[in-house]
Amino acid sequence: MLLVIDAGNTNVTFGIYEGSQLITHWRIRTEHGRTGDEYAALLTTLFQSEKLNFSDIDGICIASVVPSATVDLRRLAERHFQHNPLIVSGEIPIGITVNYHPVTDIGADRLVDAVAAVHKFGAPCIVIDFGTATTFNAIAAPERPGDPPVYLGGAICPGIALSAEALFSHAAKLAAVEMMRPPQAIGANTVHALQSGMLFGYAAQVDGMVARFRAEMNAPDCPVIATGGHVSVLISKVGTSITASDPLLTLDGLQLVYAHNQSI
Repeated sequence: MLLVIDAGNTNVTFGIYEGSQLITHWRIRTEHGRTGDEYAALLTTLFQSEKLNFSDIDGICIASVVPSATVDLRRLAERHFQHNPLIVSGEIPIGITVNYHPVTDIGADRLVDAVAAVHKFGAPCIVIDFGTATTFNAIAAPERPGDPPVYLGGAICPGIALSAEALFSHAAKLAAVEMMRPPQAIGANTVHALQSGMLFGYAAQVDGMVARFRAEMNAPDCPVIATGGHVSVLISKVGTSITASDPLLTLDGLQLVYAHNQSI
């Protein structure tokens, strides 16, 4: 069994794979300063709920965009699971070529998303990860037969929840509203107007960026995969450019990167 860990700025997601099959996963809130021992205490309860033991785990793969969490998750792996974890970065083999400069700057989550998207949908493709930040990622087809696909780079913008939070905190007369689809784009009240701006406005931004990416990639019909929890599902329903939504894409990418490194 493989334990995969995706440590983001908002949540840390844990998944357990038996071979290539995800058998369970959990998400906990990211808390800066949480120690490896504290992660172990939380996981002990979660493992017990699935009738699993730490000794069942044969390997660990981590993608983290939070440096302090990376340190503590490594300690979790080494002290409580007795495994040296595979830490994903642009410097390890992942099965695709990374054309990003410097390669050390690329987020591990963006890399594993790209690996999973290519595995499931082929290349060229575009991956959009709706997290604390929304990242757009372009992956090109191999330049020559037999070569790996090429991660070209992408774009980073504030996430939809972060944008909404900034609006509500700086506009005294605007209160937070539930993120859901309004009846129409033209809001007849403040709640619907805010929902329209957040959802339809953000979807229009996504559609515009996808159009630019497809044009620059010369791939007008390439698949566009959304990930990042419930937000990716919401945006995929109101936008016109997203062709698939896969909230667990990052976990699958971690499993694929680990398997690739085990095979070489």
